[in-house]
Amino acid sequence: MSERRVPWMILVVALAATLVPRPGAAASASFWRTDTFAAFLEGDAEGVSIRQDGSLVLSPEFQGKSVPGARYAWGAAPGSGDRRYVAAGTPGQLHRLEDGEFTLLFEDELADFPAVAVGPEGDVFVGTAPGGLVYRVTGVGSHELFFDTGEEYVWAMAYSPEHGLVVGTGDTAKVFVVDQNGVGETVCELEESSVVSLAAIGGRVYAGTAGEGLVLDVTPGDDLRVVYDTRFDEVTGIAPGPDGLVFFAGATIVFESTFEENGELGTGLGEGAVYLTTPSGGARELWSSPEAPITALGAGPDGTAWAGTGSNGLVFSVDHAGEVDLVADLPEEEILSAGLDGGGVAVTTGAPATVYVVGTEPADRGTYESDVLDTEASAEWGEARWAAEGAGGSVEIWTRSGATEDPGDLWSAWAKVDGDTEGSIVSPPARFLQWKAELSRGRGTGPMLRSVEVSFLRENLPPVIRYVAVYEPGDAPFEGGGGGGPLSQTLPSGVEVTYSLEPARQSGIELPALVRGVRAVEWHAADPNGDEVEFSLWIRSEEEERWKLMEDELSRTAHTWDTASMPDGSYRIRVVATDRPGNTEAAAKSDERTSAPFVVDNTAAEIVRLSVTREEDVVVVGSVEDALSPITQVEVAVDYGEWKPAFADDGIYDSRSESFHLRIEGAGERETAVAIRAIDRSGNIAVSRTILR
Repeated sequence: MSERRVPWMILVVALAATLVPRPGAAASASFWRTDTFAAFLEGDAEGVSIRQDGSLVLSPEFQGKSVPGARYAWGAAPGSGDRRYVAAGTPGQLHRLEDGEFTLLFEDELADFPAVAVGPEGDVFVGTAPGGLVYRVTGVGSHELFFDTGEEYVWAMAYSPEHGLVVGTGDTAKVFVVDQNGVGETVCELEESSVVSLAAIGGRVYAGTAGEGLVLDVTPGDDLRVVYDTRFDEVTGIAPGPDGLVFFAGATIVFESTFEENGELGTGLGEGAVYLTTPSGGARELWSSPEAPITALGAGPDGTAWAGTGSNGLVFSVDHAGEVDLVADLPEEEILSAGLDGGGVAVTTGAPATVYVVGTEPADRGTYESDVLDTEASAEWGEARWAAEGAGGSVEIWTRSGATEDPGDLWSAWAKVDGDTEGSIVSPPARFLQWKAELSRGRGTGPMLRSVEVSFLRENLPPVIRYVAVYEPGDAPFEGGGGGGPLSQTLPSGVEVTYSLEPARQSGIELPALVRGVRAVEWHAADPNGDEVEFSLWIRSEEEERWKLMEDELSRTAHTWDTASMPDGSYRIRVVATDRPGNTEAAAKSDERTSAPFVVDNTAAEIVRLSVTREEDVVVVGSVEDALSPITQVEVAVDYGEWKPAFADDGIYDSRSESFHLRIEGAGERETAVAIRAIDRSGNIAVSRTILR
């Protein structure tokens, strides 16, 4: 645990997502609406809280003070009045914060101070890591060794009025109670790596472990009891809940992802959850944080728990029913502690070390910046509309736009949207847009912003045709065709097309002959705006100049037709795509693409030379020629029997002129009918017959 406990305190989980606008046709407006808790979480809040019901309100006032000379403020413990004691590092430092000023009381160059507690007489205790020591520091800044745990690390401490100072350690997970004289007693030793959280609540003492992520009741004098076994690696905080119940948080860090290529500590990944015990002695999960570990948990006002994440300085409020509000989005990276601190709430952070004292009244002003909208094309902006309510104050909406994904110097300046609840957006046309809301309190509690909606009109971009392919009948097998039904064909790309034929035409005809004139064309097209696209098909021969319309207003991307009635020759097909269905005639765009030449061949090959002789066997030799298509097969049948393949003289049928031969054994001296047929690439068949007597 010693190599794991410190890293979670200095890890950050980057949360990045994009609000997706509702798509629409280019001729009509599209809308980007933000009105839910999850949607508002995608933006950045400063002085603004995001409530579970999907609204923005002014957050409590967070008064932050940087800890001098420290990078991490591990925790704070209350003293008398507004005095607070802050354990910071690294190396270990103990500060007193009073009247807004820090005073360094104790420093250790060899260890850090991850744990701090205050006793009833005003004595302050800090635990060291490494070292496993507990020091007592008086209010005037003198210090003395109070207790030596004999272990390597002190990770957690709490002061119990009933039992004294409670100390949790690692590498060996132990819990000690130490009396006012510094005499310690081991309460328990666990089969875990560390005790990383402690809380004294209502006379009971609770401990959270690292390793199996257990919550235990370790009250001195009672039997050890496991309260709950979480699904996480460690329990990062325990806090009092309503009606004697207890909140606690679990977290897991994926450490393999925390080191950058140069070996420096980078962004951590992980998850966490907040739980509440049940009256029967179990616990239930109230809220989970799937993208960020929960690194701090403490008591919040009104019986809630405040949970801080190791990502972007987020502080959440969780109540007993599981309702969650984002209380604050702080500029620091990690929340290291949070909870009631005397009469108020204190939050400490890392990177950099800051202590926030949280007021009970809303802040005077707050700002929320939305996520960036990507319209995927240049867009003109319409109006912004927002719904706000509440006691006093005001809401102002501003926008800015740009051509880069990340806002910066190349973006336009923020421009105010004039109006109380709606107004025109004056930011220049661009691909990206961002809005912000400025909330002012006035004399009341301040406004509540429930929703913001932005309208825009994308620049209409033409559809794009990627390819056009015309297939030979043999490139894809046909199925069906019997009993008057349609023929179906699955093209090489996987697209299935059909071709309907009249029942009379199918009667008594073999399927290969039936479909030899059927051709299929396929194309791929996409519209950048997501508009509906329709297609028209045009055809012409290589000898013609004018394109002739084959089909119009097609929605599919494949078409079949019969070429049996077309003259032989070389042809091309042009596909024209238009987004006219979703645009005005003036705004519609189109694209076109022409196929490679393809051959229509409805004429059979010619058998130009044929010799059929009878020696001991029947010997067939000859040659065949085709004007347009290569010969694919020559077959011979004797006395109208089974067709047998003749052999190509050059070993393969693949050209428009082929010679062939075949020797047929056992024909005898009787009269013999020898039939020869030649088939070309287009499926045309030439037949000849010779009779031997």
